[in-house]
Amino acid sequence: MGNTIASAQFYVKGTRQFNRNGYNKAVKSYSDPLQTSASILRNEDGADNVDLGGKVIMVTGANSGIGKEMATYAAAKGAHVYMVCRSKDRAEAARDEIISLTSNDKVDILLGDLSLKSQVQKVVNEFKRREEKVDCLVCNAGVLLNKRSETSEGNETTFACHLLNGSFLLSTLLIPQLKAAGSESRAIFVSSGGMYNSKLPSWELTTSTGASKDKYDGQMAYVYAKRGQVLLAERYARDYPEITWLTCHPGWVDTPAVDSAYGSSKKYLEPMRKVWEGAEGISWLFWKEKENLKNGAFYLDRKPQTKHVAGPFFTEGSHTKNSNKDVDLMMDNLKKNCGL
Repeated sequence: MGNTIASAQFYVKGTRQFNRNGYNKAVKSYSDPLQTSASILRNEDGADNVDLGGKVIMVTGANSGIGKEMATYAAAKGAHVYMVCRSKDRAEAARDEIISLTSNDKVDILLGDLSLKSQVQKVVNEFKRREEKVDCLVCNAGVLLNKRSETSEGNETTFACHLLNGSFLLSTLLIPQLKAAGSESRAIFVSSGGMYNSKLPSWELTTSTGASKDKYDGQMAYVYAKRGQVLLAERYARDYPEITWLTCHPGWVDTPAVDSAYGSSKKYLEPMRKVWEGAEGISWLFWKEKENLKNGAFYLDRKPQTKHVAGPFFTEGSHTKNSNKDVDLMMDNLKKNCGL
């Protein structure tokens, strides 16, 4: 019953807030300037007056969709951008386009499959050879699969890419570089409103280790990983308060990944946001002063959001809440799996 209520209220909330109509309503309350595209340069007409010169920003999954928009925005504002991507060809094509749009040649590629621990370690080692700090880490890479698959390291792919390696391991290994960037450093996990559907379940369900291919639920594997990111940001905001740890939701955005995952069911999410409309609220988190952000919060459209909606009349309720003991167990298992 609890799952049914959570899913129903998530969908109703989404039709009010996550789609393009919700975005158009949200921007009316913005107090900071809003750009109409990611590629508007500093001091150009329509710019939001942001200058990221001297900043180092790493964006994972940066060769397409929301990730590419965020990388474009950071480059347009003068940052040194590191794009973490799996495909060399797609990454190079995206980088060349970003440089052409922004006239910023400080856009570099780090190649790696973030579902793999070994590849995350490789990416981090290469980055450390080049940089002493990272001002903003954006963990955006991920997949939404309809059929179960495992990585070469034996982990279910959605869990490994979104939570285990792509968020937990990557951000943990870069804590020294985040600290080196100073008090305004931040790590951003691009989560999803899908996390409203469930709390983090048992470790066995979270990792999908016991699921056979014919019983695999890709949507729920995604939900669990996204809830895990929210819990991770909360815990690290407590453990490393000198860094700002945030999760966020881009809303329902029209991307190729959504087409692949939802097919004809995509119609239930319409009218969907344009890609920049999903990315700009996250890009705002790149530079907004720490004193004006809530550490450990879950953001949509520049505002912290409730993390639970499963109670009566969209109140928080308890169905999707995890205990401190649950989070302790998650952290212990993440560390054990990553060998930390």
